[in-house]
Amino acid sequence: MNAPAFDLQSHSLHSDGELSAAQVVENAAQAGVKLLALSDHDTVAGVDEALASGALHGVRVVPATEISAVDGVYEDLHVLGYGIDHRSRLLAERLAEARADRERRADAMAERLLELGYEIDPTPIEARKEAGKPVGRPHLAAAVLAHPANAGRLAEEGHDDVSSFIPAYLIQGKPGYVARSYPTVEEAIGWIHDAAGVAVWAHPFWDVSEEDEVLSAIDRYRAAGLDGVEAFYVTHTPQQTLLVADRCAELGMLATGSSDYHGPSHKLFSEFRAFDLCGREPNLGPIAYGTLAAPVRGMDGLCVWLTGLSGAGKSTIRRLAAGQLRDLGHRVEVLDGDDVRQNLSADLGFSREDRDKNVNRLAWVSDLLSRNGVIVFVAAVSPFRNPREAARARMGSRFLEVYVKATVEECERRDVKGLYQRARSGEIKAFTGVSDPYEEPTAPELLIETESEPPEDSAARLVAIVEERLVQDHDPALA
Repeated sequence: MNAPAFDLQSHSLHSDGELSAAQVVENAAQAGVKLLALSDHDTVAGVDEALASGALHGVRVVPATEISAVDGVYEDLHVLGYGIDHRSRLLAERLAEARADRERRADAMAERLLELGYEIDPTPIEARKEAGKPVGRPHLAAAVLAHPANAGRLAEEGHDDVSSFIPAYLIQGKPGYVARSYPTVEEAIGWIHDAAGVAVWAHPFWDVSEEDEVLSAIDRYRAAGLDGVEAFYVTHTPQQTLLVADRCAELGMLATGSSDYHGPSHKLFSEFRAFDLCGREPNLGPIAYGTLAAPVRGMDGLCVWLTGLSGAGKSTIRRLAAGQLRDLGHRVEVLDGDDVRQNLSADLGFSREDRDKNVNRLAWVSDLLSRNGVIVFVAAVSPFRNPREAARARMGSRFLEVYVKATVEECERRDVKGLYQRARSGEIKAFTGVSDPYEEPTAPELLIETESEPPEDSAARLVAIVEERLVQDHDPALA
């Protein structure tokens, strides 16, 4: 098995990891990780340091956090927020509230441990509080293990590290445990969405043992806006991995993965890329690009990508549809292939590599605009399927592919610039449809055959599907 080149959970000293954020990224780079998330618990304090280290070591770092949440009897579920605006003041306030709740809970558990006869070294706990860092069960357990008065009892009970002490005293049903009450899973998802991120349920089988319960929870959380599930995880069995990955594929949800790296000395989570895809394809969606993942909720953003041969009618239909949508009050921008070539991609030629680069630039600009409430029309030949699918993966539900179809013969008949004639004479090299291939879309949202339909009718159909998509985005229940 080839280990994945992404790892979408890691922890630093800012929560319960053993290394600085920069060192986590450096270790990830040495392990061959190309896409990394620093996902400290209820904090984003290490993200800027990780981003700087990623730039230094050639690792794309995704701004992230891991929010601890509750759902009924489950008092410590984790929701990962990827592609968040980690400088959001509102997110910072909410995470501070969550940490304060953790701190109150940690104090209550410390009292219980004292009542159970254990001594606690307060120095590291107070130091974390003064530094504004979260205090959780690993830190309590470490404070117990560090106190010399506990040595004999710990040896008698067989506890020589945090990993054995926590299950014995600090999990649900054990004598030192105090339940969490805030935030709920639904609230955590909302926090992440408000910060322009996507929400992913972390390691579902770490907290829920029964397969039917996991599947039921995925359905419920999806209804609350959950974007994906961490299907590929270091402790998941192959059966658990396949169950979650297949359910995500069925529902069109993201399917992510991680080794949950905590540092080289951790008993369970010490090695990057230590999880198995079990023959399934991950679906990282916008997470793969590392920037803000989601649009601002409630904004009418969409990328309408018109692809087809030169002369098929893309620009005509785009012009008509864009005008109608502006008249309806929408914010509309147009990225025409020729204009982009002149202003954004003047350094590129027409090799396959350069064509792919051009499409990637179009996708980046379209993503930027669409997630900020603009309907973006891209009218470009974009002849190869993989870059178009990458654009779809980047934008998710904000991407609408329109195949404007006409035969080469008809396109050549319409060609007032004489491009096809010049291509056939050899004057223009690598011309799509003549000397270079065009890969048709396999499942476009809209097929427009311009040889059999007037452009006004085509534009009307396009406007209708755009407005339908915008309604669905406002109300996920209609999707």
